[in-house]
Amino acid sequence: MERYRKIELKGKGSYGQAILVQNKQDRKFYIMKIIDASKFDMKEKENALNEIDVLKNLHHPCIIEYRESFVDRNKYLCIVMDYAEEGTLHQRLEQQKQKQEHLKESQIIEWFTQICLAVKYIHDRRIIHRDIKTQNIFISKGEIKLGDFGIAKSLINSEDLCQTAIGTPYYISPEVCQRIPYDFKSDIWSLGCMLYEMMALKHAFDAKTMEGLFLKIITGKYQPVPTFYSQELIQLLKDILNTDPLKRLTINQILDYRIVRKSRNEFLQRKTQNLQKIQFISGQISKYENHSGKIRHYQSEQKFIGESLADQIEKMRMDLEEQLGVEKFILIYNSLKNEEDPLKYCDEITLNKINQLLGLEQLIF
Repeated sequence: MERYRKIELKGKGSYGQAILVQNKQDRKFYIMKIIDASKFDMKEKENALNEIDVLKNLHHPCIIEYRESFVDRNKYLCIVMDYAEEGTLHQRLEQQKQKQEHLKESQIIEWFTQICLAVKYIHDRRIIHRDIKTQNIFISKGEIKLGDFGIAKSLINSEDLCQTAIGTPYYISPEVCQRIPYDFKSDIWSLGCMLYEMMALKHAFDAKTMEGLFLKIITGKYQPVPTFYSQELIQLLKDILNTDPLKRLTINQILDYRIVRKSRNEFLQRKTQNLQKIQFISGQISKYENHSGKIRHYQSEQKFIGESLADQIEKMRMDLEEQLGVEKFILIYNSLKNEEDPLKYCDEITLNKINQLLGLEQLIF
């Protein structure tokens, strides 16, 4: 704790406090969750430790970055994360509501795309968030960050189904309301509720009683969104808020929607324009170079990067998962990220392939 200087209380709840702190060495600002672990029952302790386990293995520009955790005075669990200086999406929507101004469609699509990229990242790692809501979406430098993984659950097998009814009532899916097993599609429903809120500045489903709320969610009936939004965006919302999880879009199908795909490519292209130590030859990544600090880019390939680098990464990942099995792949992948020795899990050829995948991911993320 002596490495940090407390600046301001940002939030308080039954779990503890969220405090804005400044690192005395690098002078950067962070959010520190300070949790009184002495008051924990077993379930609360499990949630806190679960958030740490999930966060430390997630590295993506659209996810709040975990920095470190420690126990202070043998009592307080401290989790240090990046600070999102523009607050939460919930706060931003409240401001828009007070001003009686709806968000522009371009802004909605841009932010929604970034949230979807974060969700794809965790779903690809067999993690279901279970509490996607505007209060857990943060804004930093105009970009979106998904946070709060306290009740996230890792699904080792993509066919595994959760059975715990958990989440925030306004955003929970019909299958959770009906207490039937659910999977990644429950997160997709929450995305739809959040998309509706960004468009209408109110909850998609609301009622005075929990029974009334659950009935509305199960029937999937919501008030129409403003008609000045495009039919394609309205249709996307409809396809996401399908009460049948089998007919509900997957995260990959959402990202392949024309308006979302266009926004995704623009986001990736913007990221790749800031790449360093990279040389492109005939549209293919050849090697990383830094000649006396001189960075070489092939401008003619900029468009290619934004449109296909993500597909190249996804194909490499799928091939490696098929070759090794998902569980073993994730084990080796995380070992490399955590700078551990992964050779006990695989041969050197496989190790080089996963290292190449990591290098490609770092180009964008």
